[in-house]
Amino acid sequence: MRLIKEKTTEYESFHKSLQYFTKQSAARGDLKLISFENHRVNSNLLEKYSFFVQNVSSFQKRIQNIESVIELNSIFQEFVKKIIFSKEVEIFLFNDSRRNLIPLNSAATQTHIAAVNKAYKDGILDWIYETKKATIIPDLNLLTANGSKLNQIIFPIFDRKVNYGLLSILTPITKVQDDSLENQSVQILLSMIIPMIINLRQKQSINKLYQELQVYQSKMKNDFDTYAIGELAQGILEEIGEPLQVILSYTNDIENEQTVESEVTDKIKQQVKKISDLAERLVKFSGLNKPQPQKSQPCEINKVLREFINVIKTTLDNLGLECELDLEENMPPVLSDPKDIKQMLTSIFSIIKSNSKKGGAIVIQTKYIKEKIVLSVFTTEQLVGLSNPEEYNSNITVKLINELMKKNEGVVEFNSLPLKGTIIHLIFPMKRKLNL
Repeated sequence: MRLIKEKTTEYESFHKSLQYFTKQSAARGDLKLISFENHRVNSNLLEKYSFFVQNVSSFQKRIQNIESVIELNSIFQEFVKKIIFSKEVEIFLFNDSRRNLIPLNSAATQTHIAAVNKAYKDGILDWIYETKKATIIPDLNLLTANGSKLNQIIFPIFDRKVNYGLLSILTPITKVQDDSLENQSVQILLSMIIPMIINLRQKQSINKLYQELQVYQSKMKNDFDTYAIGELAQGILEEIGEPLQVILSYTNDIENEQTVESEVTDKIKQQVKKISDLAERLVKFSGLNKPQPQKSQPCEINKVLREFINVIKTTLDNLGLECELDLEENMPPVLSDPKDIKQMLTSIFSIIKSNSKKGGAIVIQTKYIKEKIVLSVFTTEQLVGLSNPEEYNSNITVKLINELMKKNEGVVEFNSLPLKGTIIHLIFPMKRKLNL
């Protein structure tokens, strides 16, 4: 008979039995036990701290002399991607109406923009602004059994305790802790960049306002000169009437004496009548130059258009431009001021005149569509500066038209293409709020 004995006891290896002791403080002199694993993690943390300090220092040096919001945002995106593995990094700021969040980066994807604004409309951002903490929002469209493949980290941005915007990061990361180095580093970068963005945007706004002020000052001076010339011209036109009458009287006397052929006197009468008609139209149209209090009244757009075309007909002929009217008859009148409509037509004609080429054509059309009067101007030429909203919104003449249309509670639309010419729509509503 043989006895088999199996040893089941295990002993810890010698190197694992070793422990590290350190003093908590010089005053107390107590020893604190630190495990080997914790000691190794502390070493890694030291390396991470060193990396992040260098990263922040490098970021500060890069942005010191930046004067462009776009360049500043680009550098910020680059450094955030070094801190957090991410697909997209975008800063969104509220627009003036605070109804939408607009990305600083014009190349931001529509998917990212839609995701941020959806979170805003769904009330998710309101909760994030209340907590004032970075929050992860999973992409439900990419949700699988193992979780979402792509998450959105939202960092709220404040300006003097007011919600100013947010930082949105698309990343596969599923967790972000408040005390993590990554979170703290991104918050530090945001605190450095946001004041600079606010400052640069304010400078841009001030420069833009200053430029507009100069333009308006110039226009006011020109308008004053035009008004003075208009007053002078009106007086001259009234004085022309008497000499024209004298010329007609002498022409009749000459014709009765039969000393000159009748063809000559007929030509004189025709030219005098032509000058008289032109003077009468100019005197009638010169009411635009009189600064009288303007009140909305029932106004027939077709009648105003015909008067306007009569005035500019000679100029159109000299420019070699054909003008056709396509006016819908029996339209209801709009509640407006005829002077406003004439001013808008004059402004549109000035734009057309500056870009006109001999042999071109203009079609002016009016339509009554769904309780709105639409006045459309079609040209065969592409008008310079009307192709891009950013260009024509800064044009002082376009601004004047926009302001007059706002006054009439209507809208103006511009569309200019190389092969299709230019279309300008003035849309007047039939129903308006009466300002008494």
